[in-house]
Amino acid sequence: MRKNRSNRPFTGARWTPQRIIHGAGSKPAPLVVLCALFVVFSAMTCSLPAQTSITTLDRVYSPSQADLGKTIYTASCAACHRADLSGFSGPPLKGDLFLDRWREFNLSVLYDLIHRTMPANNAGALPTESYLAVLAYMLRENGLPAGDKPLRAETLAATLFVGPDGRRPLSSSAQVEVVGCMTEDSGNGFFLTSATEAARALDIFSISAEELQAARAKSPGSLVFRLQNLADLTGFKVEKALGKKMAAKGILVRQPKGDRINVTSLEMTGENCEP
Repeated sequence: MRKNRSNRPFTGARWTPQRIIHGAGSKPAPLVVLCALFVVFSAMTCSLPAQTSITTLDRVYSPSQADLGKTIYTASCAACHRADLSGFSGPPLKGDLFLDRWREFNLSVLYDLIHRTMPANNAGALPTESYLAVLAYMLRENGLPAGDKPLRAETLAATLFVGPDGRRPLSSSAQVEVVGCMTEDSGNGFFLTSATEAARALDIFSISAEELQAARAKSPGSLVFRLQNLADLTGFKVEKALGKKMAAKGILVRQPKGDRINVTSLEMTGENCEP
């Protein structure tokens, strides 16, 4: 790759909703689905804090709490999600599909969704302890171990949701955020180099001041991501961003010759890339 070029600071850009390009062989996600997810999740925590160290493998709920959760689930949830959590009119709440959708988020993200939207006919009506018990039951049914203490609301945001096999890289089509150096490879496009690992993001259509501050504090990584859809970013001038540390959000596309991000929002952190 050619040496980084830099110019005046880039003030940031957002994606104009025209299209999302997917990799060869990948299943496209309809734009309406992505927009619906944005509406549902926009009021929630929008990313995975890098400092999260406790995971759902660390025995974060008790057996008695999961037993209570099973009783509540049977009465309030099973009609839509089936007694075995396999899904009916509602999505499955256990198994690979469920785990791949929610893993690598803080546990608070899943709890907030359940609390805001369930039961479907009376959302938010259950006591906090009931929602926590149902969540504990879901953890048990997904093969995650119990411990001595019950799951508490104040620990959710500090607990990473992982499957029985622990942390894993995110799969293709995940909504992500990445921090890296804007770099041009002449004739081959634009990339984020020295990039961090792709982390889960809920709202991929904007980057908040808090997220930008967190991006500034992140150390350089060792990954490279091709950036797609830069032409769809309103007001984006790539020459102003070259050589700058950037925060990017979008759709992750895993490919054998190198991963890419279909960018939906992009902001400069205000720093030059480290040499």
